[in-house]
Amino acid sequence: MTKRIAAILVLVVVLVTAVQPARAEAFEPTTVALLIGGAVVVVALVALLVIANVRERQRGEAALPPPPPKLLAMAP
Repeated sequence: MTKRIAAILVLVVVLVTAVQPARAEAFEPTTVALLIGGAVVVVALVALLVIANVRERQRGEAALPPPPPKLLAMAP
């Protein structure tokens, strides 16, 4: 019962916080430029890592010899 009350209380607090309008503050142009620049750098790094991983996987698969055939049955 206490877990249910705690969950409802947390839900109400989150809803009240989300519904309340935040105080209006203006961002400086320098701050906006830094945030956008940081986001661009993060996206570029993620793209670089993904592309490098895909290319490495393709090279690794091309360099490996094909697997040997599987033996299904043996004659006595």
